[in-house]
Amino acid sequence: MRQKNTQLYILHRLPALVLCLLLVLGLLPTTGFAAGGSTGELKWQLSGGTLTISGSGTMPDYTDANMPPWYDSAEAINRIVVAEGVTSVGSLAFYGCSTATGVSLPSTVTSIGDRAFKNCNSITYLSFPAGLTAIGEAAFESCERLNGIMLPSSLESLGSYAFNRCTGLSAITIPASVTDFGMVTFAYCTGLTQAVILCPIEKLPDWTFYGCTALSSVSLPETVTQTGDNAFHDCANLSGVYYSGVASDTISDALTKDPTTQQVPVIDGGAIDTLPPSTSVSSDVNDSTSIITNVSTSENASITKTQETDYEYTVNGEPATLEEVLLSGENDDIEATGKSSITIDATVQNPEGWDELASTVKDTLNKGGNEDANVQVNVQLPDSTVDGSDLAKLAGKDVTLSISTGSGSTWIVDESDQTKSSFGKDQYDLDFTVSKLDKNNTDIKSDTVYTVEFASDTDFNATVGVNLKVGSAYQYATLYQKNLNTMTELQTVMVDQNGYAWFSLANVDAGQKYYVGMNVEGVDFYNAVIPDSLQDAHGIDYTLTDANGTKYQVTGRSSRWGITGARFAIYVAIAIGGVVLLVTLIMVTLNKISKSKAKYAVPDQNNAPIEIDEEAIRLQVMQEMLQETQEKQEKK
Repeated sequence: MRQKNTQLYILHRLPALVLCLLLVLGLLPTTGFAAGGSTGELKWQLSGGTLTISGSGTMPDYTDANMPPWYDSAEAINRIVVAEGVTSVGSLAFYGCSTATGVSLPSTVTSIGDRAFKNCNSITYLSFPAGLTAIGEAAFESCERLNGIMLPSSLESLGSYAFNRCTGLSAITIPASVTDFGMVTFAYCTGLTQAVILCPIEKLPDWTFYGCTALSSVSLPETVTQTGDNAFHDCANLSGVYYSGVASDTISDALTKDPTTQQVPVIDGGAIDTLPPSTSVSSDVNDSTSIITNVSTSENASITKTQETDYEYTVNGEPATLEEVLLSGENDDIEATGKSSITIDATVQNPEGWDELASTVKDTLNKGGNEDANVQVNVQLPDSTVDGSDLAKLAGKDVTLSISTGSGSTWIVDESDQTKSSFGKDQYDLDFTVSKLDKNNTDIKSDTVYTVEFASDTDFNATVGVNLKVGSAYQYATLYQKNLNTMTELQTVMVDQNGYAWFSLANVDAGQKYYVGMNVEGVDFYNAVIPDSLQDAHGIDYTLTDANGTKYQVTGRSSRWGITGARFAIYVAIAIGGVVLLVTLIMVTLNKISKSKAKYAVPDQNNAPIEIDEEAIRLQVMQEMLQETQEKQEKK
C-alpha cells in the first residue's frame, strides 16, 4: 500500500519535476554555433568560435573539390587550435578562415600544406613548432596582418608564394637549414623592411622580393652567385645589400636591371663587421615626411623601430614646401618644425627579449629630439602568457604598450600610468574567448549578445580588444558583468572599423561572467567611448574616456563596499557563522547562569529564593566554562 502511494506521489509530481528541469536548462548559457566530426584519423570540433583539431596522426590534404568539413562554417571560426599529437596541417585546411585571429600549433606538427592558411587575413601572429620542416606553396598567401614571425632552425623547405602579399611582415630571416627555397616567396610584402638569408643557396629565386616597396636592406649568404629574374623589381627603397661572396658584378647587374630602381651598392664582407646582417637602418625623405627604420633580430626578439617625422615649413611666416625653402633667398626667414611618432614592433620570445625591448625603449626616449614624440610599442607574444616582472620593465615609461597573444587577443597598457608594483602577479594569462549566444537568456535588451570568458585575473589598468566581427563596425557595444543574479552595466563603446570593441578595465576577474550586448535598448549612447581610430571621423581630440571623463572601469563589484560577488558571498557566510556562534555562546552562558542561580539560591522559610550576588554568579559561570574547556583539551 505504501509503495502504491509512493508511485502515485511521483506521478502527481512528475509534471512539476519536468517543469523544474526545463527551467534549469533554460537558465544555462547557450553558446554559439557548435559542430564536429571526424576527418581522416583526426577529430574536429567547432564550439564557441574555436575550431579544435585533435587526435594522433596526419591531417588529410584537402582539394578544391573536397574542402575540409568546417569550410562552410569558416565565418564562425575565431580561433584555430591544433592539439598535441597532430603531425601535419593539410593543404587547404584553413583556407579562407578570414575572421580567425589566433592560431595554436603543437610541437608535433612537422609540415604545413599548400594554401593551408591562405586568405586568413585576420591572423596577426603564428608561433611555428621547433620541429617544423616544410611550409607548402602559398601556405600563408594574403595573410595581410601576419607579422613578427620567426622561422624555426629546423625548416628545410619553403614553398613558392609562401608569404606572397603578406603586407604586415616587417622583417624576415631565412634559417640556414633551408635547402628548397621557392620563388615569389615574399612578393608584394609592402611592409617588409629587412631580410636576412642564411641558407646556402646559389641563386636568389625569381621574383623573391618583387614589389617590396619598403625593403631597405638585404643580407645574402656568400654562396649566392646570381639573383633571379625580377628578384628586386620595384624595391625603390633598397639602400644596401650586405654580401660577402665573390659574384658582386652579377648581383649588381641584376639589381640595376630595372631603370626605375635606384642603383644599389653591393657591399663586401668588410662592411658586415660595421653593420651586422641582423641589423638594418634606412631612411626615406620627401617634401614633408622623414621615415627612419631600424631593424634588429636575435634569438630572443625581433625588433623594428620606425620613426616618422612630419615637417612643416614657413618662409617669412608663410607656409611653404621643401622646394620653396630650397629656392628661398639667404635673407629670408625660414622655419621648420617637425612632429615625430615612433613605432616599435617586437616579437618577444623570453625575458631576455623583454630586456632587449626595454633597452630599445630607453634609448629611444633618451635620444635628443624624441622628448615630445608619441611612442607606440607593439609586442607579439608566442603564446598568451606574460610575466608581471616583464611588464614592469616598461613601467613608468612614456609609451603605450599593445600586447598581441598567440591566441589572437589584444591588450593595450598605458605604461606611463603604471609602476612596478602595478603588476602584482607572477604570470598573467591574457587569453579570453568570445562566443555569440544563439538565444538571449539574459536581462540584456538586445538581439545580439556575446559572452566573454577570461583565462585569468588581472590587476592592472588595460584596454581589451573584444573581436565582434567586421559586421559590428560603428555599432554600440555595452559590457556587463553578472554577479549572482545581478547584471551590472560597466561601459559602452563604439565598435571600430575592424569590428573590435575596446573596453578599458581596471582589473579582470576570471570568476565573473561578462556579456557584451549590441545596441542595447535603454543605454545612453552619448556616454559611449570612441576608439582612437575613429576620433578624426567624430571630430574629437581625446578618446578612451566616456562623456563623464571615466577611463578605467573597476570590474567584479557587486556591493557598495567594492568587493566582488563571490567574495561578498564568502564574507556574508563568515558573518552569519560568526553571528550564529555568538548567539550560541550567549545562549549557553545564559543557560548556565540560570542553572547557577537555581543552584546557589537558598530558600527562606516560605520556600521563596533569597537575593543572590549576580556578579559572583557570572564569575563562577565563567570559571566553570574555562575549567570545562581545559578538561576537554586534556582529554584530547
